[in-house]
Amino acid sequence: MGSGMSVKSGISLWFLLLLIAGSAMVHGQNRLDERGRKTGQWKEEYPDGTTRYEAEFHEGEPVGMMTRYFDTGIKSAEMYFDTVRGRCFTRMFYENGKLAAEGWFVNREKDSVWTYYSEYDGSVRIREPYEDGSLNGTVRNYYPDGGVSEEIGWRKDEKSGDWNQFYENGALRLSGSYRQDMLNGGYEVFYPDSTLKIKGIYKDDQSHGTWVYFDEAGNEVYSIEFDEGKAVDQAKYLEVMDELLRRFEETGEPVTIEHKD
Repeated sequence: MGSGMSVKSGISLWFLLLLIAGSAMVHGQNRLDERGRKTGQWKEEYPDGTTRYEAEFHEGEPVGMMTRYFDTGIKSAEMYFDTVRGRCFTRMFYENGKLAAEGWFVNREKDSVWTYYSEYDGSVRIREPYEDGSLNGTVRNYYPDGGVSEEIGWRKDEKSGDWNQFYENGALRLSGSYRQDMLNGGYEVFYPDSTLKIKGIYKDDQSHGTWVYFDEAGNEVYSIEFDEGKAVDQAKYLEVMDELLRRFEETGEPVTIEHKD
């Protein structure tokens, strides 16, 4: 997600319901009311006869628990429909049976906090807050041990607010801020021991003003002046880039200038 992991994951309720509507075949208990709407217990199958989903319907709408399956027969989702409140609690699963994600749909839009899990160890990897189907609040990514790796503020599906990244020991690695989906304001990067590594400013997603770079001891190594994404002194900028390349060739460790054209 310049942000680490990415940010609006999962499948929409609309998509799940469209899957239900598609390739419907009526077998035994599958009934329609006088208006042609699904009613009672329904079970639909894949072409090979394995179960696609099982659910109870009333006046064409699912009620209570719906269970969906992969074509391998493994459960892919559990959806509990609360028709009185117009909401649905959904749990999605990987094909290995582990929980993939869980959260609420309200009026068929994602709502409240959605949680996403690792396919491998089952740990929480992402938590996303939704309001009326839009990301709204702080999205958090996690390390396998539960520590926060990244936090980004969102407002109506746009990055807006603080952006922080952390080392596995909890120390701050990076600090910045977004406004209207673009980096704006102060920006700092730190070494694992919290010594300042880079200090600069972004303006509408571009490097701006004076950027200062420090070594592991906290000593200033060089500084570069930017004007809306362009280095004012191109010769100095190229000189610094050459130095970074030389250091990379000597150590094998990437050393970069945080810079956006």
